[in-house]
Amino acid sequence: MMTAGTPVPFGFVVHPPSLRYVRKAIPAMRFVPDGIVVSLIKFQKPYLISRVRKVSSVLGHEVQGFFVVCPLLPKQMLELEIESVLERIVGAGRIAERLGARILGLGAYTSIVGDKGRTVASRLSIAVTSGSAMTAWSAVEAIRHLAARRDVDPGGSTLAVIGASGSIGSLCTKVLAPSVRKVVITARHKDRLERLRGELAQSCSTEVCIEMDVHKAVAAASFVITTTSAPDALFAVDELRPGSVVADVSVPKNISKAENQRNDVKVVDVGRVRLPGRPEFSVDIGLSRGVVYACMAETMALALEGRLENFSLGDNISPDKVEEIGRIGRKHGFDVWLGESRDE
Repeated sequence: MMTAGTPVPFGFVVHPPSLRYVRKAIPAMRFVPDGIVVSLIKFQKPYLISRVRKVSSVLGHEVQGFFVVCPLLPKQMLELEIESVLERIVGAGRIAERLGARILGLGAYTSIVGDKGRTVASRLSIAVTSGSAMTAWSAVEAIRHLAARRDVDPGGSTLAVIGASGSIGSLCTKVLAPSVRKVVITARHKDRLERLRGELAQSCSTEVCIEMDVHKAVAAASFVITTTSAPDALFAVDELRPGSVVADVSVPKNISKAENQRNDVKVVDVGRVRLPGRPEFSVDIGLSRGVVYACMAETMALALEGRLENFSLGDNISPDKVEEIGRIGRKHGFDVWLGESRDE
């Protein structure tokens, strides 16, 4: 009988981020025109792409897992009829269920379509999590680490959060706001920013300003977190305040490279976590050995902890969850990854 705290197998849903990845996974598609490839994968069923072994804890526990593909491109997930997209994600989850997974993580766009995992969780018999809590934790920890490394007191500094009204952006804002002097929040929808400012006013005394101009927001801040899914860069490195730090969670990246390097600022691509030990994947996830995306790490940490619950779903994730998943991760030897960074 499974008891609380007993490590359990996990599943994780992935999807191809671009046609290039589809052609890499299915060589027969290399010479097929784009339009036909898009049409074909629209009808492809989910499938197992990788078994994951030796995900270990410093406490001596070890779990295995399964990566299952929901074969839809990001644009398809956003534009196809929502019910059909959800059924494809649920189908991927059912494969993980049949393989023995007891908790399922939702990767990339599978975690944001519809109601951000709630419907998927209601249609499966295993726990589901979006990974948003640990993704936010990776950005928060990056800011904390880099502030300490540069001997900068956050209490006297301004934090700007780009995309602050989104799930991850609002989580980062809520967690860090009490420890800084001022927060500048920006996003596309001012009404959502107003709601966030109201929530912050009830939880801390930090000054919170709404700024709809991204360029003005980053110019005013010593610390910047970017969390949008905007298709193009929103600002350039030469707009940053001297000595500032940027934790970029966004995909694609929100900051463009400058023509001339700046050694005084630090731009770090976050959303990645280093695992203890030497986990084995039968597919290349495109990161350094032992490093995974934070959403994957959240699922793995919960599996090691034996936490069979819907951990981070929907828009209203508690900021306490960010600190909690951080504690769980550190307990098992997980750490935020700052190795893949861009010093501009």
